[in-house]
Amino acid sequence: MSSTETDGREWVRFRHGDFNCLVVSDGIIELGPARTTFPGAEPEAIDALLRDFYLPTDRVLLNINILLVDTGDELVMFDSGVGPSPDWGRRKFGPDAGRLLHNLRAAGVDPADITSIAITHGHPDHAWGLVDDEGDPLFPRATIHMSRVDHEFFTDEERFAGAADAMARDRFGGARRNLLPYSERLHLLEDGGVVVSGIVAMSTPGHTPGHFVYAIESRGETLINWGDLCHHEILLLQHPEWQFIMDGDGSQAIEQRMRILELVDENHYAVLGCHFPFPGLGHIVRHKSGYLWQPTDTARRRVELARATE
Repeated sequence: MSSTETDGREWVRFRHGDFNCLVVSDGIIELGPARTTFPGAEPEAIDALLRDFYLPTDRVLLNINILLVDTGDELVMFDSGVGPSPDWGRRKFGPDAGRLLHNLRAAGVDPADITSIAITHGHPDHAWGLVDDEGDPLFPRATIHMSRVDHEFFTDEERFAGAADAMARDRFGGARRNLLPYSERLHLLEDGGVVVSGIVAMSTPGHTPGHFVYAIESRGETLINWGDLCHHEILLLQHPEWQFIMDGDGSQAIEQRMRILELVDENHYAVLGCHFPFPGLGHIVRHKSGYLWQPTDTARRRVELARATE
């Protein structure tokens, strides 16, 4: 990671090799107590670890960090947040989420300039920000890139019609509402598929059947945008064997998390953690049987970015 610039807490610019990058906040979502959000571990151990890092035990706060990469030929956005609609994503996640469009414009980005959107998976806080209240595309020039497995899973009409409860029906209905309007600008990917030059999809099933992380490579530097591979910068890094309540297949999600963490550590890759403290940019450092989070120091690199872009 060569250089960064921060402007408040809503958006951050940085360079990755030859690529100009931007992280834009879609806001913050609040979950229940950590001891219920991360099942399978001893509740006392979870609470003790959070207290060690001066974090609350009664609730889990997760940022939604949206990465944009300008390759020079393409402007690629990764995921789309919960969306601006009060009846869909914001109803589920609250008024502190759904800020992507506002913050994109504040950072000087016109949604019409985005040419590709790489979706990590079909969950509401990642794929529900693609359309407006009328169901029309918010990104009129963008091609959607997504795992074939996840797209088929979340847009399946029979699965939607046969949803067992209102929550499941909302989940499939919201995915269909956001993804289907882009059916003519859709690029379905398999493991190793190329989004655009320098950006490759990596299959990491478990959180969802077709969850992807994306490897972004430029001038010998690699940045892993890992979506929901790891939700918490303390709990799931120090204890990657713990589960997260929204993982569809907990055992598989743990296996993939451990695999990618080892890959990142061994190769000294940079990381963009969607749900880590804003802007979610940093590295991991091996510690005992797990890892520690080392955030990129954005403040000290403002001058470096100014010099690099002169």
